[in-house]
Parts: sequence; structure tokens; C-alpha cells
Amino acid sequence: MQAVIISFDSIPTKSLGCYGNEWIETPNWDRLAATGAVFDHCFIDTLGTSAGMAWSTGRHSLLPSRSPSIRMGNLLHAGPVETQLIASGVPRNWQQAFDFDDVIRVQERERIEPKPDEIPFAEAVKAAILARKVSPISRQPKLLWVHAPGPGFPPEGFEDLYFEDFEERGQDFSCLSDDDRSRHPAVYAGSVSLLDYWLGELLAQISKDVEDEPLLVIVMAATGFGWQHIKQSKLDTSLSKSHLLGDQLTQIPLVMNVIRDERFPNLNSLRSDRLVQTLDLAPTLIDWFNLAPFAVDPEFPGRSWLRELTEDAPPRSMVWYGDGAQAKAIRTSDWLCIHTNSIDSQVDLSKSSHTTQTALFFKPDDIWDVNDIAAQQPEVVAELLSQIPGNSL
Repeated sequence: MQAVIISFDSIPTKSLGCYGNEWIETPNWDRLAATGAVFDHCFIDTLGTSAGMAWSTGRHSLLPSRSPSIRMGNLLHAGPVETQLIASGVPRNWQQAFDFDDVIRVQERERIEPKPDEIPFAEAVKAAILARKVSPISRQPKLLWVHAPGPGFPPEGFEDLYFEDFEERGQDFSCLSDDDRSRHPAVYAGSVSLLDYWLGELLAQISKDVEDEPLLVIVMAATGFGWQHIKQSKLDTSLSKSHLLGDQLTQIPLVMNVIRDERFPNLNSLRSDRLVQTLDLAPTLIDWFNLAPFAVDPEFPGRSWLRELTEDAPPRSMVWYGDGAQAKAIRTSDWLCIHTNSIDSQVDLSKSSHTTQTALFFKPDDIWDVNDIAAQQPEVVAELLSQIPGNSL
């Protein structure tokens, strides 16, 4: 029994064909989605440096620090399940909390003219393929986790892969500044397609290695930020909290495949509109490896994605998340409500002011979170805010 997790710091759902993108080519991601299960409403737990922490703890960032958490490392070791992490870039907090048996860190190497096989995800994939060749697959349950940043600036050959699509509409790339060029959708599209290529390489190797064992494959991201969003937030300090916690950045891709497991039949070619979150990964792994029973509890909100697809239990009515600082949001099938507390400190501390701001958007009609109707729906706002843990309103 094996599980393979492929994760990224950030990828927006709107950049993938399996989530409706019609012009960026992501055949490997789409093929995995077509033969597996796609979650259309998967959301983050938190933004910022804590993004992804809930993967290993199952504990919500908005709950008090004294609330229970899953010690995934202890559970897996007691399983016993072999665990290996192959990660590119700076290690994240969740990596330490998971306590992997083996960790291979692939350093990002800065090059003036990188090649397609030198991007961070490519380096991680090559390391994963080499590790699987060096260490033959044993019958002991194993978790392989491959992690990398999201799409970055693509190398030569992929940077201009989609220029023709825009040139046909009259776009002149020669007049763009270097900064505008780096944030152009065509450039980002080339990077996404290159990422998809290396995803296909890894999936092909995994399919060769695991021929007769039950296999769980999960591909996901910690946040929905695109590279252009990250650059924009650095350039524009006025980027509002409502935009940071809007659907375009907090909704993340989640594709899951189950192969050769009689416990979870008929999980192919499915789409789920249930509300799920990153914190559900821990109970999903517990479920997959038969590590321990996992009960749904208000203090322990994680739920197995496997059970979400196979049982008739009522779906979640809401999920909540935050920015790790001053803003919190609650999302239902009909509403997105974002509440921000901010303290404006001046030189004279006695003149510091405390302000709050609440925005309400109707879903799924308001795709881009542009029509704030909080003033017209005060009862809805009050009810939603009362459901957010730790909210004093």
C-alpha cells in the first residue's frame, strides 16, 4: 500500500484545464483528473508562512493553540509507514512537523539561462525518480511526498510558448517592460505547461514502480496564488485583505486517484462540489493507511477525502480560513464573508485607531468577488461572523 503526494506552494485553479482553463495545455494534470476525483471547492486553511501546516497536524489555524492536533509523524511511524520527502526550495514548517524518515532537499540553483530540466519542480522530480530506482519498492506501506514552489519564470522555449495566442489579437511584446513581461499571462502559461510536463514524468515513473499494490495519488497546492499575484502583492501594498482572501487566491486545486483498492471502488471520473480544506489531508492519510479511527468533531474539523466521496454523510455547510494575521473569512455554498481587523499605528501611539471591515459576496454568481453586498445583508453577515472560531463579534 502506497501513497504519493505531489504538492506546490501555490497554483491557481484557473490555470488548469481540469478546472476550466481552455488555452493553457496541462494534459497530464487533466488526464489524472479524468481518471480520478476532482474537488471543485477545496480551500486553504491559512495564507502566509503557516500555509500548509494543517497538512501535518489536522488542526485549524483559527482554533486556539491548545486545541488537539494530529501527530502525523508518530502515527505513520507506528503504522509502520515509511515516509520520504523530496522538496525543492526553502523547507516549510509542515515538513518538520511531519517528521519524515528520509528527506532529500533539492536546492534551487539560480541560473542566468536555465534549461527546462533545471526548474525547481524538475529537480525534485528527477531526484524522486532516482531515489525510487536506487531503493527498490518494498511491500511495507510507504508515503512519498514531492514538494516544490509553484510556477516561476519559465526558461527559454517556454517563455514565448503562448505568445502567438496574444500576437494574433494585436499584442506587441516588444514594447513591454521586463516587469510587465514577467507578469504577462502568456509567460505564466508557459511555466504552468512546463510544470505539467514534469508532473507527467513523475506519474509515468510511479505507474511503472507500483504495478499491483493499492496506490493513492494526491496532487494539490498550499495556496491558490499565481506567480503574478505574488509579484503584484509585493508591488502594490494597497492590495486589500478582501482580495487576498477571495476565491481566486484561497481556492486550490485538488485531484485524487485511487488505484487497486477494494475499500474505495468507483472513485474514477468523479467531481465533487463538497467544501473541503487542506487540513483534511491528515485524516485522509490516516484513513488510507488504516492508522486510527478518525471522528468528525467540532474541535477537530478534518474529514477524510476518501469518505467524502464514498459515504452519504452530510457535506460541510461551511469552511473558514485566514491570512495568519488580521483577516478571517467564512465560505459556504452561497456566501463568502471576509472580516478584517486592523490597527493603524502612528508615531503618537495614543492616536492609534482600530478599524474593522466586512465584505460579503454572493456565490457562485460573483466569481471575482467584486460586488460587496454586506450593507444589504446585515443579518447574513452577523450569522456568518458568529460561526468563525475566535471571532468576538
